[in-house]
Amino acid sequence: MIKRTGFHAPVSRRAFMASTASAAALLLPRQSIASSGSQPAAPRAQAQNEPAVPGDWRMWYLASADALRPPAPGAATRDEIDEVIRVQSAAGPEVTEAIMRWGMGSAPIAWSNLAIELFTEFGMGAGIPQSRPMAILHTAMHDAAIAAWDAQLAHARPGPAATDSRITPAGVVDAEQPSFPSAHAAVAGAASVVLTYLFTDAAEGRFDQLAAEATESRLAAGAAFRSDLDAGLQIGYAVAELAIARAMDDGSAQTWDPATMPSGPGVWKPTPPMFVDAPAFPLGGSRTPWVLTGGDQFRPAPPPEHGSAAWRSELAQVRHIVANRDFEQNRAAVWWGTSSPIVHFTRWAQEQMARTGATLPEAARILADLHVAIDDTLIGIWDAKYTYWTSRPITDDEEIVTSVPTPPYPAYPAGYPAAMSAGATVMGHYFPDVSVDMDQRAWEASCSRLWAGIHYGIDNDAGLLLGRRVGRLVAALDSA
Repeated sequence: MIKRTGFHAPVSRRAFMASTASAAALLLPRQSIASSGSQPAAPRAQAQNEPAVPGDWRMWYLASADALRPPAPGAATRDEIDEVIRVQSAAGPEVTEAIMRWGMGSAPIAWSNLAIELFTEFGMGAGIPQSRPMAILHTAMHDAAIAAWDAQLAHARPGPAATDSRITPAGVVDAEQPSFPSAHAAVAGAASVVLTYLFTDAAEGRFDQLAAEATESRLAAGAAFRSDLDAGLQIGYAVAELAIARAMDDGSAQTWDPATMPSGPGVWKPTPPMFVDAPAFPLGGSRTPWVLTGGDQFRPAPPPEHGSAAWRSELAQVRHIVANRDFEQNRAAVWWGTSSPIVHFTRWAQEQMARTGATLPEAARILADLHVAIDDTLIGIWDAKYTYWTSRPITDDEEIVTSVPTPPYPAYPAGYPAAMSAGATVMGHYFPDVSVDMDQRAWEASCSRLWAGIHYGIDNDAGLLLGRRVGRLVAALDSA
C-alpha cells in the first residue's frame, strides 16, 4: 500500500442566442429558484427516500462500502484535542483561505475544479483526453468518500466541536457529524494519488502538497482530529491503488497499426486546415468501459452508403445550412466548438448540487455517474467511428466553409452531441426539474456541429441516441 504522511425556463433557440453580453450568455437563461417562490428540489436519491446510509450503493473499486472500514478508534486523546485548539488559535489568512478552498463545498468539488485547471495547463483537449481522467478521478473519489462515510456512521466518534467547547467549527462544518475517518482526507488521498498518475508532467510532489493542505485545513476548521485525517488518507490511498491498477489495464496504452486504415470513396482522410495524417484515438473504442459490455454494445447502424440518395441528402443539408448560416448559428457553432462538454457538465452539476444541498455521498455519486456516462459514451462513439470510417463533409465538398476546424477523425457518429446527451440524461435523473433544460443544451450543442459544417445531420442524430442510451444505463445501475 502507498504510504504518505431553480427550474430553467424553456426558451426558443433565438431567445437562447439573443444575449451578447458574454460567452456565458450562450448558456440557456436561468430562472432563479428563489425568485420563483418554489423550493429547490432535492437530488433524486434523497427525494426518493433512499437510505441515509449509502452502504448499499454501487462501488467502483471496493467490494462494499465497509471493505476498508478501520477498527473503532476510541475517544480522541487530550493531545489531539489540544492540537486542534492550538491550530485554530494560530490560524491566519492563508489557513482561512485553505479552509475556504477545500471545505466550503462537498469534498470532491475542489479536486474536480483542479482537474479542469490541469486540462488547460497541460493542453488536454476536449473529448477522450478529458473523459477518461475525469472518470478515473471521480470514481476513486466516490469510493473513498463512501468508505469514509460508512466508517463514520459505524463508529460515530464525536468530532472536535462536539468533544470540546473551546473548539469552534468553521461555517459549513456540521458539528454533529462523526469525524472518524475524515471523508475530506479520504477524498484528498485518493485524488492526489490519481492525479499524480494521470498528470505525469506535473512537478513531483505537487498533488501530495495539495492533499496535505486540504487535510490540515480540516484541523483548523474544527472538523477533524489528527487520527481522523490519518485514517481518511489511508482509505484514499488504498482506493487510489485500485483505481490506478484498473487504469493501467484498461487498454488505453494499445498501439495502432496505420496499415489497418482503409481508403476509398467515403472513407475518412486528412482534412483541412490541419491535414493531420493519423486520425486521433483510433483505438479509443477498444478501451475497457465502465458499465457497457463493450464499446460496440450500442453501436449504431451504418450510415448511408456513400453516393446513395440518402447520402446525397445528408450532404445537401450541410451545404444548405452552411450557405444560409446566420449570425446566431455561427456564434453558437464557434462557442460550442471551442468548449468542452466534460467541463460544462462538471460546472452544471456543481450548480445543482449547491442549489439542492446535496450531501457529500450524493455529490460523490452524482459526479462519478456523470463522468462514467460521458466516458463510456465516448468509448462507444469511437468504436463506431473506426468501424465505419466515415468521411467528413469537407472531404466530399471542399467548398464548404466551416465555422471551426474539422476534427481529425471520422464523422459518424458525432462525439460532442453524444457526450452532451449522456450528461443531460444523468443530470435529468438526479435533478428532474432541470431535465428539459439539460436536453435543450444537448440539442443546441448537437445542432451547432451541423451549423459549423463539420458533421452531417445523421452524425448528430446517432450521437444523441447513443449518449442517451448510455446515460440511462448508468442512471439505472443502482435500481437494477
